[in-house]
Amino acid sequence: MSYKRIEKALKSLETSNKSLFLAQDQGFEHGPYELDGETANPDYIFGIAEKGNVDAFICQKGLAEMYGESYKTNIMLKVNGKVNPKSELGPEGDPHPAVNCSVRKAVDIGAKAIGFTNFVGSAYQKEIMEEFRDIQEEAHDFGLPVASWIYPRGKKVKNPNSGENLAYGARLGQELGADILKMPFNGNTDDFKEQIRMAGKSKVVMSGGPKTNSTKEFLQTVETVNNCGAQGFAIGRNIWQHEDPLSVIKAIRDIQIDNKDVYTALKRLGE
Repeated sequence: MSYKRIEKALKSLETSNKSLFLAQDQGFEHGPYELDGETANPDYIFGIAEKGNVDAFICQKGLAEMYGESYKTNIMLKVNGKVNPKSELGPEGDPHPAVNCSVRKAVDIGAKAIGFTNFVGSAYQKEIMEEFRDIQEEAHDFGLPVASWIYPRGKKVKNPNSGENLAYGARLGQELGADILKMPFNGNTDDFKEQIRMAGKSKVVMSGGPKTNSTKEFLQTVETVNNCGAQGFAIGRNIWQHEDPLSVIKAIRDIQIDNKDVYTALKRLGE
């Protein structure tokens, strides 16, 4: 099969050659403490994705299956995940997320892309990479792009956000066949540019991370990463934990697509 089929599918996950994904897999990965008030209601989050016209909504199988048909938004279905190790319900030791959805099921649900976490550096990375191989190959057989969360994690990993570890992770993701790499920005622009360089044709999107102290601080990061040449962003809490999530999406688009500065974008939020 020609890779042009996947490249065409990737275009459906873009607006003006850039991507903005809304993510809510934090309930699974982190726990209920992330989901205050209405943010625990999947209808509320799907509504933000639809009204905000994001390029895809990232979620686990249960949300996609039970709610996805009611909304006009592309779904990137996350097919593996782990329970928060800091929780009493979480396992000890290096991370090894469970594969909890098949590609066939994702296709039946109507997913437009597949998401999968690779914990590079984990004691279980051999098994994780073998699981990714099966998922990636089957997804491509169905014409679905695959996004990989590339996170250096494990007892051996002393500095998960070092430039060296992140660049190595980007190269691993590219050579494993991920079409999109969801990766952290460690605050160093040279390091992020190196991640993009090591990713080759794989498209790098910045993971949104925890809720920042201010919208201005967050949008400054968006501007910096966009200027590095990133494909885009996969953001959760910094959108749906905000009191005006739709205006935040518009502000991100102002910067990402229209090349407006942070102060102009902030005017949408009355700041």
